[in-house]
Amino acid sequence: MDELLQRIIRLEAAEASRKLACTYATALDGVDLELLDTLFTEDAVLEVPTQRFQGRAAVLGFFAEAFAAATVTKKHFMCNLDVEVTGPSSTHMSSYFLYTFAGQDTSVLGWGTYVDEVVIADGAARFRYKSISVDVHADVRAGWATT
Repeated sequence: MDELLQRIIRLEAAEASRKLACTYATALDGVDLELLDTLFTEDAVLEVPTQRFQGRAAVLGFFAEAFAAATVTKKHFMCNLDVEVTGPSSTHMSSYFLYTFAGQDTSVLGWGTYVDEVVIADGAARFRYKSISVDVHADVRAGWATT
């Protein structure tokens, strides 16, 4: 019975991590800083190319600035979510993402990779670490395969 309980705990941790990824995409697409605030631990770390943000306030500052700079309709899609349970309340997750930006003067298609460390407490999953690596960010009017 103990083995079955451990399997259930691992499955619930993996599912909570996947749900966190989906909620993250919803927050990005909805430009919802309040929702993003609930998705990161107080000591969260965000790494993007050439920058590192330490602490939830700094992470949210990054997103607030990104939201202000890109006032376009966007959608994020995640796939190939690979979740490894690393402890009773933690996971390591990697995934691919695809995003679209559409505005009056832009039509962007891009993709890349997320690497996340997730902690689960009181049934809620939160990012302790997130790395965002963009492989392609191209204006499709110029041809996405040209970059």
